[in-house]
Amino acid sequence: MTSKVKFLISKTPVTAEKGTKLEDVVKIMASMNIGSVIITDKEKPVGIITERDIIRALAKGIPLTEKIENVGTMNLITVFEDDSIYTAAEKMNKYNIRHLVVIDKEGNFKGVISIRDLIRESYVLKALANVSQEEWLGSD
Repeated sequence: MTSKVKFLISKTPVTAEKGTKLEDVVKIMASMNIGSVIITDKEKPVGIITERDIIRALAKGIPLTEKIENVGTMNLITVFEDDSIYTAAEKMNKYNIRHLVVIDKEGNFKGVISIRDLIRESYVLKALANVSQEEWLGSD
């Protein structure tokens, strides 16, 4: 039996509205011990900002007063809540990402799953172990 993505959503996602300063999101991430925040526009998910985005921005000298939509990823990769967790794993591999926004068929925001959520499912790990090394090149 294949689990659906919706069963992996374990936490209420943390969001920040477009226009929020990078420094405010950094404080949120640090205080909540999280690695990503969903960027919203009128409560609809439009992007994601991760620890990696912040590190890259700081390395480029981008100030903490910058708006998060100018630092985060705005081409959001999503998965449907009723998709299999294998579909989620394939998308993470294909796009070399660690987080997926989960939506329903109407496009409503349901939550976020991470690579960490996937690896907690032992049968997913077993299935992924059978994937050839060439298919995983480019991932970290």
